[in-house]
Amino acid sequence: MTASVTPVTSKTVDDIPGPKGVPFIGNMFEIRQATMIQDLMKLVREWGPMLRLTTPNGPLYVASGLEMVNDLCDDTRFDKLVGLSQRELRKTHESAGLFTADTDDPLWKSAHDILLPSFSTWAMKGYLDPMIDIAEQLCLKWERLNTDEPIDVTADMTRLTLDTIALCGFSYRFNSFYREGQHPFVAAMMGALHETQARQRLLPVAIKVRRGAQRQLEADSRFMDDTVGKILAERKASGDPGNDLLGHMLVGTDKEGNRLPDHNIVAQCQTFLVAGHETTSGLLSFAISYLLKHPEVVTRAHEEVDRVLGTDPSVPPTVAQVQQLGYVRQILDETLRLWPTAPAFTRQTRRATTVGGWGPFEPGQAVIALTPMLHRLTEVWGPDAEEFNPDHVAPERLDALPPNAFRPFGSGQRACIGRQFALQEATLVLGMVLQRFELIDHANYQLKIKESLTLKPEGLTITIRPRSGRTWGASSRQAEVVSIPRSPALAVAPADRHGTPLLVLFGSNLGASEDLASRIARDATDRGYTARTAGLDDAVGELPTDGAVVVVTSSYNGQPPDNAGKFCTWADDAATSAEGVRYTVFGCGNRDWAATYQAVPTRVDAALEARGATRVYPRGEGDARGDFDGQFEAWYAGLWDALGSALGLEAGAAEAAGGGPRLAVELEQRRTASPILQSYRGQAATVRVNRELTARAGTPGGRSVRHLEIALPAGTTYAAGDHLGVLPRNDMAVVNRVIARFGLDGGQYATLTASGASPTHLPIGEPYPLLGILAGCVELQDVASRAGLAAMAAHMPEGPFRDELADLAGTDDGSKARYREKIAVPRRTLLDVLEEHPECDLPFAEYLDLLPPLRPRYYSISSSPTMSSAAAVTVGVLEGPARSGDGSTFRGVCSGHLSAVPEGGTVFTFVRQPSIAFRPPENPHVPMIMIGAGTGMAPFRGFLQERESLRARGVPIARSLLFLGCRDPEDDLLYADELKGYEADGVATLIPACSRVKGYPHRYVQHALEASADQVWEALQDEAVVLVCGNASTMAPGVRAALVAVFRAKTGAGESDGEAWLAGLRASDRYLEDIWGETAVV
Repeated sequence: MTASVTPVTSKTVDDIPGPKGVPFIGNMFEIRQATMIQDLMKLVREWGPMLRLTTPNGPLYVASGLEMVNDLCDDTRFDKLVGLSQRELRKTHESAGLFTADTDDPLWKSAHDILLPSFSTWAMKGYLDPMIDIAEQLCLKWERLNTDEPIDVTADMTRLTLDTIALCGFSYRFNSFYREGQHPFVAAMMGALHETQARQRLLPVAIKVRRGAQRQLEADSRFMDDTVGKILAERKASGDPGNDLLGHMLVGTDKEGNRLPDHNIVAQCQTFLVAGHETTSGLLSFAISYLLKHPEVVTRAHEEVDRVLGTDPSVPPTVAQVQQLGYVRQILDETLRLWPTAPAFTRQTRRATTVGGWGPFEPGQAVIALTPMLHRLTEVWGPDAEEFNPDHVAPERLDALPPNAFRPFGSGQRACIGRQFALQEATLVLGMVLQRFELIDHANYQLKIKESLTLKPEGLTITIRPRSGRTWGASSRQAEVVSIPRSPALAVAPADRHGTPLLVLFGSNLGASEDLASRIARDATDRGYTARTAGLDDAVGELPTDGAVVVVTSSYNGQPPDNAGKFCTWADDAATSAEGVRYTVFGCGNRDWAATYQAVPTRVDAALEARGATRVYPRGEGDARGDFDGQFEAWYAGLWDALGSALGLEAGAAEAAGGGPRLAVELEQRRTASPILQSYRGQAATVRVNRELTARAGTPGGRSVRHLEIALPAGTTYAAGDHLGVLPRNDMAVVNRVIARFGLDGGQYATLTASGASPTHLPIGEPYPLLGILAGCVELQDVASRAGLAAMAAHMPEGPFRDELADLAGTDDGSKARYREKIAVPRRTLLDVLEEHPECDLPFAEYLDLLPPLRPRYYSISSSPTMSSAAAVTVGVLEGPARSGDGSTFRGVCSGHLSAVPEGGTVFTFVRQPSIAFRPPENPHVPMIMIGAGTGMAPFRGFLQERESLRARGVPIARSLLFLGCRDPEDDLLYADELKGYEADGVATLIPACSRVKGYPHRYVQHALEASADQVWEALQDEAVVLVCGNASTMAPGVRAALVAVFRAKTGAGESDGEAWLAGLRASDRYLEDIWGETAVV
């Protein structure tokens, strides 16, 4: 046993400077609860980079000098100290999450191992779509505001980041943008954090006597547990663990094969909800506060955003585009430099040691690393270190920083696991905001810091203006579903086998290196090698001298991955021999960790060479912060020639047998179940009724609206206000065009095989009707993607048409403009373009792989189960001249499908509850003010049926108001006869508005609303609930303005009071909207 040696130093802890404290209290008066970090920064400026304070609980040391922080980041001498507030928080829960657990807690290690792959570079790609989903909600909210309406930036960013982590992590929607106030979970969370933060300054006896505060803390913690517990229970009851953080925790195991208990899964979910949104919302808020004061930075950012994302905000960003927003990322890094939202991390000594030459610090002594002051060191950042300048964190300057000079996410194995997630989300959101808006400093904001668990700007409000020069396209953002990522083209058949051995070794914690190793081995097999993969540790002492070795490895905080430590130790040993081994290395890294970037790949490369191995191809590097895929492909392009040359293979012997698409299609005759139906759990339902509702359907200028009554399968129920999801089938006319274009036989069956990850929307591995695939698995009428045009170009003969298609698939500004003009705006499909170019020999398998999955369409159920177990839907049929101008007719996929299903026919459906409580009031004495236009009438028909059912049973009901818009009451006032009956029975008063009839009293529903102010006001005084269903960009704003006008007319109040009144209705769930955009799915 080795005795612990106490370090000898000339600078003792007693010599560390600091202000003199008062007896018993120490320096607590100098560190206020509300400004703790700022007070510590002030003291550091006064006393220097190593500071000693006294507290009732003992000495407190604060370090901000580079030498001191360097020491604190040494995991062999220091470990994370879970702070008092975190310890108090975990006392109220059964288990501790990653943030509040001690490092020696076995569940911390298990959870860390299980969750690490969920935050890998590869995993980030899967989070982009839900991130865009929530970012679009933020942008849509801002787009609807008047230019003089102030925006509470911090509040909206909190909504954004909470909803993002919930959707990405647990496939759960808090729907914060549909609430005026904060979600109850946020209120409980903030209450718990406020109380546990306050306890940092209290003696144990003082904490014990705060019984009321303790009860509230327990109630808040219980609510948080219950909220997350419900999410967990619903997921487990579904039988599908899901492919998100929650799913990974449910099925994942640690290295010993252990799974996480439910109580720890709940704790981890809470950790991500709390830490995963608090810090990122603060980062985005701080960034916007700085942009207000630095127009020169905004100008550069706008230039980059327009160049990378384009000027059409309707086109969602891709992962590659987000990674190319380098200057936007610099803005965020510079924001984190000045105000890291988690502004300190506390370390405790593992043994007696020194910090920056001071010591000895006894085992267990806490030292705080104060990062805002570390990040302001002039010797590191220059004389303008206190100023906001994104050039401080330009890539070349970050690469040149001393180790541990930039630590916004903590240190070592306890550093923030979600760093990449937070930065991808923040870069995406800030890029989308800058693409759309000009940010206006309407109140001359002066930065004020609000401290709680994290830092945020206090009182930050802005106004916005839409940026000029935006070229909104015609593609539907609401309906967009991105298809699964496509792997690169793989050889369909392997080359003639020469059998040369190739060992592909990987060092990987997160899965990225292992994925690349698998790809290399798979491609090697296609090229005739005898290839196998293994972890680096499996090759200790067993590196082969026949063939070659390819190493793909990453680093983890500068250390080897878990399956590479033994190999690195073995390779470093001077006694090891690797004579005769031929090798190359590719390193996976991230320049965010500049001090340890490529540490292990460089170490392995140098060690193998030092042990006598021969490098046959230069080491490659992939930076997850940049264009990782592009960097790997550039290195990979020369690998096979270099290996073939080094191994003496004949030229062409190791060539792949010819590239092919990911899918291979074998046609024959047979049958199986639809993956799309399985994915959405769609069930067969029978159409009982399918009738026309309008008088002029089929005539010039007329439009068709169909009423369908659908008998749901046994065991399926619905409530008034629910949505019916319909899985449509593509029009056979379009399917037959595909059949004809590729010269197929519609009666054949297809067997699809996937050489990479199997697409979930296609039937893989068994025969399936070709017509079934085309009609029920893929979208045939989506706008042609750039990837599709590029694939066509690759299969065109040389000439101007090939060049034109390649140009349309380009990413430069000119190509984007031409793509919008010729493809996006006229909504030309890939099939349209293929039919124009019969000379293109694009294989059918590649065409099929380019098509996105068929999407369900959702309709408000227009009936009540109190009247009928069959669900009614009201469907506006989209049919008219195609936008392409070629004289063809465009027919909506789902509306066309439903309009053609005969009575007695089958449709595939499922019931979905709306994201908001858009339902009739439970109390029948409360009147409803229902406002809709066209098919916006649908849910109200169900609500009226509910009230009529109660009336018929003798239950007293309040008379409601129905404001219903149409074009002409003689043509399309939907369900007019039924409404007359409800009016006669005292269920509701109908007040129509007609947009196409000259001289009609009301043109739109908002006009009818204002004209009926007396009736509306009377109903509101009786606690009426206002329900709005219709267009989000035209009708809904007009209705809001009309309601405010009614309030002002009746009370004499001003505009701001009217808006506040309407906000109050929202907050109390008395103003509810079920609205959609201009480009609703059809």
